[in-house]
Amino acid sequence: MILRAAVIDVETTGLSPATEAVVELAIVLFSFDPASGKVLGELDAYCGFRDPGRPIPPEATAKHGIRDADVRGQKLDEARIRAILGKAHYLIAHNAAFDRGFVERLFPETKQKTWLCSMDGIAWRRKGFLSKGLQSLLAAHKIAAGTAHRALDDARATMRLLAMEQPGGGTYLQELLPKRKGR
Repeated sequence: MILRAAVIDVETTGLSPATEAVVELAIVLFSFDPASGKVLGELDAYCGFRDPGRPIPPEATAKHGIRDADVRGQKLDEARIRAILGKAHYLIAHNAAFDRGFVERLFPETKQKTWLCSMDGIAWRRKGFLSKGLQSLLAAHKIAAGTAHRALDDARATMRLLAMEQPGGGTYLQELLPKRKGR
């Protein structure tokens, strides 16, 4: 049996999903073998800008590099996003506590999906990593990050990190997946 998961990453105007807005959203849909956790490949990807309807605060732009001019008049392709989300058995974010609030506000149907957090759902510190932050983990695993804090680069890098074999065997994705009977 082959399953599908979608890595989601958002860039925003600030930290609170209740008061701030998404300015960039990316999804990378991939297939995997749930028994082994082996990532079989990317199936689809989407990345788009979204005009928040107000200026992006300078501290947010300093973090992700997205400027007002980049998003002015831009809208997410909601039909495409929903089509990709609909194919995913799991939604994964590195710091799902952050991304999930923003995504569920835009796409309430994602509340019905199983969300997994690649930051907190894997015992990174027990494995000897000093930080469970994405950029630190990517550097430790020699994964080219592309542009840090840009949604599509971070989503693809998260998928590559999850696909990696752990020193003791098995992939990080295998550790992240909910445990099933017989496993």
